[in-house]
Formats: sequence, structure tokens, C-alpha cells
Amino acid sequence: MRSVTDMLAGIDPPMPKGCNSLGRLLADLSSHQCRFPLRGEGAATRFCAAEVEVEVWQPGKSGACYCGFHRTIARASRAELEAA
Repeated sequence: MRSVTDMLAGIDPPMPKGCNSLGRLLADLSSHQCRFPLRGEGAATRFCAAEVEVEVWQPGKSGACYCGFHRTIARASRAELEAA
């Protein structure tokens, strides 16, 4: 799993097909675009921006604002933390 330090440095962000390699700022995301953080911090944080399926999109619910690729990563990370 990437550390927060790696995330802030933009080291090896997990990227699905169709994801802008630079990511997008939160202010530039439209609805139903993945909010998984790739790099940066604060207002400069860049997010995946891949499309999220309409039937999955549920702001406020854990992982429901992530594309399928990043939902899988988030679930796997959560399972690892619960097992530790």
C-alpha cells in the first residue's frame, strides 16, 4: 500500500485505464468523476477523474465516489487494515 508520503509526492499512483495521468483538481471535476486522490496536498490535490457508474455514485458513502478500479483498491486496503 502507498504511504501518505508517497501519495503527496505522486509516487506510483494506482491508475485505471482512461484516467488522466496528471489527474484533476477537485474544482475541475464534474459529477460522477472519481475522487480518488493521486498526488498533491490541500487545494493542489489531484484526483483520478475517471467516470463513476451512475448506479454506484453515492456521495458520502465510503468508496461510492471512486471508479471501479479505485473502489477495488480501497476495499482491499480496508480489508488489510482490519486483518492487522
